[in-house]
Amino acid sequence: MLTVCYVAATWVQSWRLNTLLQKLRNVSEKHGSLVVFHEIPPLLHSVGSAYGKKQESSGVVSDHCLNHKSAHIGDLFWYHCNKRAVTIFPKNNPNLEKYGGNGLEFQFSQVVESVTTSMSSLRSLPSTPRRTVCSTPVNCATKPPNIIIFSDSPSASESVKAALESTLLTNRYVIHKFAFAEMQSPTWLDDSVLVVVHGNVPASFIPVLMNYLAKGPVSLFCLCSDFLGNILPLFQTAEVRPNELVHCSYKSWKHVLLMHHVFCYQPTPSDPKFSYNENANPKAIPELIEVTDASGKKSSLKIDVLGVEDTWKTPSFLLVTFKNVSSKIVFSQVHLEVPPDQYADSESKKEFLQNSDKARLGILSDILANHLDLKCGQSNAKRISTSNYSVGYFLGNHEAKQALLDKLKDEKKLENNELSCGLTKLKFCGKGVSPPAASESLFPILLHSCPETFSTVEYFDNLKTDNFGRLVVFSEVMTSCLTIIEDLDLNNGIAFIPYYQTKGKGRTGNTWLSPAGCAMFALQAHVPLNTYLGQHLPIIQFIATLAIVASICESPGLGEMDIGIKWPNDIYANGNTKLGGVSLKTTIRGDRALVNIGCGLNLNNKEPTACLNDLIKIFAQEKEVKIKPISFEKYFSSVFNKMEQIFKMFNENRIDEFYQAYYQYWLHSDTEVRIRGEDDSTVTAKISGIDDFGYLTVVAPDGKIHTVHPDGNSFDMMAGLISPKMTE
Repeated sequence: MLTVCYVAATWVQSWRLNTLLQKLRNVSEKHGSLVVFHEIPPLLHSVGSAYGKKQESSGVVSDHCLNHKSAHIGDLFWYHCNKRAVTIFPKNNPNLEKYGGNGLEFQFSQVVESVTTSMSSLRSLPSTPRRTVCSTPVNCATKPPNIIIFSDSPSASESVKAALESTLLTNRYVIHKFAFAEMQSPTWLDDSVLVVVHGNVPASFIPVLMNYLAKGPVSLFCLCSDFLGNILPLFQTAEVRPNELVHCSYKSWKHVLLMHHVFCYQPTPSDPKFSYNENANPKAIPELIEVTDASGKKSSLKIDVLGVEDTWKTPSFLLVTFKNVSSKIVFSQVHLEVPPDQYADSESKKEFLQNSDKARLGILSDILANHLDLKCGQSNAKRISTSNYSVGYFLGNHEAKQALLDKLKDEKKLENNELSCGLTKLKFCGKGVSPPAASESLFPILLHSCPETFSTVEYFDNLKTDNFGRLVVFSEVMTSCLTIIEDLDLNNGIAFIPYYQTKGKGRTGNTWLSPAGCAMFALQAHVPLNTYLGQHLPIIQFIATLAIVASICESPGLGEMDIGIKWPNDIYANGNTKLGGVSLKTTIRGDRALVNIGCGLNLNNKEPTACLNDLIKIFAQEKEVKIKPISFEKYFSSVFNKMEQIFKMFNENRIDEFYQAYYQYWLHSDTEVRIRGEDDSTVTAKISGIDDFGYLTVVAPDGKIHTVHPDGNSFDMMAGLISPKMTE
């Protein structure tokens, strides 16, 4: 009898455990409690480490949940590498009544320091070599030239950028703005054609600039900067002239009224309020001087006075040339960057400066072109014409378009056919509706019209996808396709295609030059978070890059063309000429990620580097074959076809097939790179592949494997690689 009772009790207990297990499975698989994981920073090392960081715990229950008072932390769910995950019970019930945010947003390049992986995730290079290619030599710039602006005043940086853009050739230079504190890597300076310094320079930054100049030949443009005193000690004293209008002369520009800096540096001050050594004898500005840097190296400097202030004949513009390395510095003691409308509080100053504004820009253009070797002179008429915004055209299946509009209406996002996205409002215009004028803040979209400059027949005839590219918004001129789409929850595969962008953005917000002829698009992909891609979102930028390169090289006759991938997301021709790139912006919405993929490729534009169709023409001539250039429509449809194919590889768990295809095109097989460790020591390592999160993996000379990430610069992410942790 006891045996029977024991068996019965055991069976009941087993049934209860199985029932509980099944309930837990149902909760986990179907409904799921909220899982939160805390990630230990990858640069967290021993106490005293240069990279050491203090761990901080943050709350996991939001006050914006209706049931936040009943929530409690469950058991440790799992841990992996530096991640620790727990569950929260019960499932959070968010209060969305007043919610208007965009969820969690991140970019791979911005969180590249926030993920580490274990050895099990490494994807090493295959033993097979890269595909056979035929390089096509082209005499052109290999990358768009960069101009760096350093200033601790955001408004001053913006004024400098606007002044440069008004004088330099359009879509020729990429201009970046930084505060001095943001200068983390010398790569910023090494990869630029001009560095502009505005205002006072921190003492810690002076050696950086001196080393930059000593390398030579480089160009530095100092606007109202105290750096003049560091180069020419005879200018270390200063006379205070708060925003004084002075007459200046420069070449053929005579007696031009310009605004002087607060500090007017002079070797022979005459103002009675000026404080200086009374026993010192005023000296004329020498033509040659000799200076010694911190290392004891002497340099001979040639000084040329380019322009003077008319009253005291003190220099307003100076050219300093390092004779041994040919580096050049132009010092301007007047505000060439400030437009007249910034002095609206003083009508008299504004009026005087308006009268001399043409001369101001003329002097700036002459300095940039004749002393700093930049290309200037494009007409203002051309600049204005490229900024005329145009309407958009909603292309695709009528039922699919209507379904998207109905979805937006049901979600209360579309009212009166208007959809707000950031600073731009989309206005959908049906039949018989006259669209309003397009502008930077208003983007009218025609629902039932086709553009004259984009062949819908050629595009849709070549499109073989189920989702990607089936809905398209095309416009000749828009601000930025990626900016417009990034705040919207549309549908899986919709694409925005501009012919020209006025405010194109690249990686980490860098300017993306967007001239006419550049093939650009932004595509929105919806990725479930419970899939492989949903758990490895950074890989999507590699998918996009591979889709572009593979679609080109798989075109008839182009199989041997030397088009490759530079890690992480750049497209190169012949291994050294940049053709394009990819930028990713991701928003988490519930159980899915909205991945906005921005891509740009030089298809028909010869500037700022080279374009694909010119390379195809040269390639065909060398091969003595006829190859048609790739049209815009054929390019977009081919890329979308290939991109959807690769997404399906991951959905079907054919992940190794993706990596095999990716390594056929990338440029880093057996490449040696310099890796910096936590103690600033460096070692030469050989690239072995990428891991599941997109990091480079390298093999050191001792055979140890490192997972590395960039040091923060976004010019060349292969430069300045850091190994936060060694994996054996």
